[in-house]
Amino acid sequence: MPRSRGDCSTCRGKVRLNLAAPLNFVATLDVVGGNSGSPVINRNAELVGLVFDGNIESLVGNFVFNEENNQAVMVHPAAMLEALRKLYGAAPLAEEIEGRK
Repeated sequence: MPRSRGDCSTCRGKVRLNLAAPLNFVATLDVVGGNSGSPVINRNAELVGLVFDGNIESLVGNFVFNEENNQAVMVHPAAMLEALRKLYGAAPLAEEIEGRK
């Protein structure tokens, strides 16, 4: 157990994060419980994020979809790569994901 928050490697990694990197974004999508981890693609079939949450209005998504209120929350791929490299020390995995290896 770390003595203080500053002693853990993940905490020290936060200092190195590029805070200009995109992190999360929202969109009007029809998501329900169990959709976490689903890919989000754009019209060019490019991965632009992964779903990880929805707003309170999305809870009834099994029964009704209201495009004015339903919002899904996604994590941007740049944030995932940034975390792999700088928080988790998994740069080789990030390189593989990007197709560099």
